[in-house]
Amino acid sequence: MSSSSVNLIKWVIYDKIIYAYGKARRESGYFMRTFYPNEEFNNIIMPIVSNSEYQKTKSCVHHGMDRYSHMMRVAYYSYKVTKFCHLDYRSTTRGAVLHDFFLDEYDEKKAHMLVNHPKIALENSKKYFDLNDLEQDIIKAHMFPVGKTLPRYLESWIVNVVDDLACFYERSYVLKESMSVACSMVILLFMVFFKRW
Repeated sequence: MSSSSVNLIKWVIYDKIIYAYGKARRESGYFMRTFYPNEEFNNIIMPIVSNSEYQKTKSCVHHGMDRYSHMMRVAYYSYKVTKFCHLDYRSTTRGAVLHDFFLDEYDEKKAHMLVNHPKIALENSKKYFDLNDLEQDIIKAHMFPVGKTLPRYLESWIVNVVDDLACFYERSYVLKESMSVACSMVILLFMVFFKRW
């Protein structure tokens, strides 16, 4: 077997290992947690997340990852903050877990979808769940000031801020993962080029 054939085989094997490793890290939630071991939190969200239509958000891309994970993150940290502040954490959690409940894919560079998706999420949420005023306000005002709907409740403001922080965190995570794969590929190319296995 020639040297170039051996290097090609090594390349294919290494590529498969990197792919499997990255996939396992994403699916395990090792860095991007999607399961939160809090019984009360899970009891609040279970009637919503067990809905078959809601489960479809797992296949929608949002901030470079799936929308389901984003909504779980926003809901969990909103739950923690509002519970700590002795606010209505149950309604806040329900509103936060529904704040991006829409199934349309969108290009985040298009302003009309950025502005209109809270209305779509609210309509979709009302179709499948009974919502109180606070939950509705959280959903329709979570994009303030871009969405132009001013939050009426302190809990709505909290979800608004947590959503923004989650967005920054998720985008930085996606960038970090992309850089990790790129660095691995550069090392691999370096090793293949200099034949140092």
